[in-house]
Amino acid sequence: MNLNFERVNLRSSPYVGIFGIATDEFVLVPNSVLPKELKKIETELEVKSIKANLGGTSLLGILATGFDNKLVVSSIVEKHEIETLEKEGFEVLQIGGYTATGNLVALNNNGGIASTLFSEKVVGELEDFFGVKFKVMNIAESDVIGACVTVTNKGFIAHPNINENDFKELEKVFGVKGEATTANYGDLFVGNSVLANSKGVIVGELTSGIELSKIDEGLRGEE
Repeated sequence: MNLNFERVNLRSSPYVGIFGIATDEFVLVPNSVLPKELKKIETELEVKSIKANLGGTSLLGILATGFDNKLVVSSIVEKHEIETLEKEGFEVLQIGGYTATGNLVALNNNGGIASTLFSEKVVGELEDFFGVKFKVMNIAESDVIGACVTVTNKGFIAHPNINENDFKELEKVFGVKGEATTANYGDLFVGNSVLANSKGVIVGELTSGIELSKIDEGLRGEE
């Protein structure tokens, strides 16, 4: 099955995963998103967009992540920002003591992975909130596993230096096939450079043709 695919910058930056969060229910973008960027993103992902800032910044993808209508957010996200998200229909879990929460979690509706930086208590909170099991792990010797992965219900892409055992573990946890690749002409941390859901993929404008092919293969998740 084909996916919608588009090279787009967000806030004039190719690191679209730093500034946005995408699921099959919504795409969350900064208040400062340019209209032409937003139109392309909405068209390719086929979901409604919601504008927000978190922690007084536009770094949404670093400070939060989620699935369906649920978001886990950084300790620096402010009360009024959470209330705004809740008014938009989100359920929000705020975890104390962690700033770059979006870089520490990745999940789909089959399961999730959590950084080794998290305590056992926090992992339990994530499992209770999202209703899926989480595997605690590093990827390519990095504890910012959310930046190392982009995952949907169809497939995933991962840091190109991931070892074979960890790659197989991701396939098991997420219940889908994937691909190891870079994005944005060599960025190892694909989560910073790609926004995706089951309908479409947004990649930074620096992404090469070879990278596009691998990203497409991984996020389609087919054999």
